[in-house]
Amino acid sequence: MNPLKRWRWWAVLALPLLVIAVNSFGPDGWREPLVRLIWLSWSALCVALAHSGRKAMFDYAHGREAWLKALEHPIGAGLAFLGLCLVSAALFIGLVGFARADVPAPAKTLAPLVVDEIERRWPEIPRRSYIGALIEKETCITLTHRSCWSTSARLKTSREEGAGLGQITRAWTADGALRFDALAETRAMAPQDLAELNWTSVYIRADLGIRAILVKLEDCDDRLKRLGSFEPLVRVAFCDAAYNGGWGGLQQDRRLCALKPGCDAGQWFGHVEHTSSKSRTKWQGYGQSAFDINREHVASTVPLAPRRGKYLAWLGV
Repeated sequence: MNPLKRWRWWAVLALPLLVIAVNSFGPDGWREPLVRLIWLSWSALCVALAHSGRKAMFDYAHGREAWLKALEHPIGAGLAFLGLCLVSAALFIGLVGFARADVPAPAKTLAPLVVDEIERRWPEIPRRSYIGALIEKETCITLTHRSCWSTSARLKTSREEGAGLGQITRAWTADGALRFDALAETRAMAPQDLAELNWTSVYIRADLGIRAILVKLEDCDDRLKRLGSFEPLVRVAFCDAAYNGGWGGLQQDRRLCALKPGCDAGQWFGHVEHTSSKSRTKWQGYGQSAFDINREHVASTVPLAPRRGKYLAWLGV
């Protein structure tokens, strides 16, 4: 029988492809459909693995024969056929669950708030899913830790304090003088929207914590746009490096890259990521250098793996 005359091929292949094609005319162009096609390819792979697994476990059972027998003796052969279907379904569901990493439970609760703040404050953000990866990186010692995606997340030493969902930081010198206060700096970027942000509310108000993250990142993104034309994902990488290590540090690293033969100061991956004036001596108590911490921060939040990809379904591309 001609496959094109069978409805199932149109239902499981042609119709979804048509929906994807239509969706490509949205504001994100082909970006979101491409990501969804990647997940579709994983599902197709899971179907093949589930079929192979079922064949390996029941090589003596043949679904087609069971189906034909069911037409003759519905009860016995029908139950056998149903059993094969249940095994295939269980394998498929298990493999899909393995292929698609889940997000921390608190992230599911706060995801709608993140989306609302993005829509209200910065709908043109280059990568929405990055915000989820950033919050996870900043707050989650493990995905089940009590501070994971919690406004009460806190890093406190005698010289430094990191607070809330974005671990906004203030630091002191050895003699106790305030060295910098990132919360005050961020509030000054959007004094009206962040009027209620302080060192008490940052541990209570998730909306203010998310908004502060967006304000800080948008300020960096605007600065980059004024400097030149950068690809969206490159801007995300640059701004993540600046979020962790400061705007001045990012610009210094870019200047060093520009002086190095073959290094493109307009590209992060493979270029600026390898050039820096940051110390490469491990900090006591951290086990990493300033350079390692900054570069690992970008590597763990900007690419789809290991974090950002799982937030696509919750926050968007």
